[in-house]
Amino acid sequence: MFPRRGDNAGFTLLEVLIALAILASALTILMGSMANAGQQAAYSNDLTTATQLARGKMYDVEYKLMDDGFSELEQTYSGDFTDDGHPEISWEAKVRPVEIPEEAKEQFLAQINTQLFGDQSQGALKGNAAFSAMLPMLIGQLPQIINNIGRKVRRIDLVVSFPFGGKEYPLKVTEYMADPNTAEFNIFGDTGSQESTK
Repeated sequence: MFPRRGDNAGFTLLEVLIALAILASALTILMGSMANAGQQAAYSNDLTTATQLARGKMYDVEYKLMDDGFSELEQTYSGDFTDDGHPEISWEAKVRPVEIPEEAKEQFLAQINTQLFGDQSQGALKGNAAFSAMLPMLIGQLPQIINNIGRKVRRIDLVVSFPFGGKEYPLKVTEYMADPNTAEFNIFGDTGSQESTK
């Protein structure tokens, strides 16, 4: 049995030390959580800033393409956001024509052939000989048609890099833009008169 304390007895040194140890552990966990939350909030703020700058820069690149016209070659633009008050944030934009890889063309044609022709029990045409003679020729021209359309479309890959915690973090944005300078063109192949003069 433990001896009873008097009415005026205080805490022992051991009890105070145990209480302080518990308090120190709780404060350590709390401070760690607060620091992590603060870092997440700061990163979110920087990411929001980078997103807004990327949106504005994408508009700038679009207007430049409208003024300069589309090039057959890949174009690269770069810089930073000093004028917007963020010299520490940089950007790079690559503009390239849209093309279909050869393997994608083959897969595309194989899928169409399967869907349309198949055999007597499969495919939308179910082996109908009247259509089977003409459609392969038309289907064979689809990649050329799509590539001709692709010549009027540009893919813009924009990367905005912002620093945080001693590291560079990239924000990547991709957009497709149609040539505004050519109202109409021949999908089977452009003629010189239909090319954009810019």
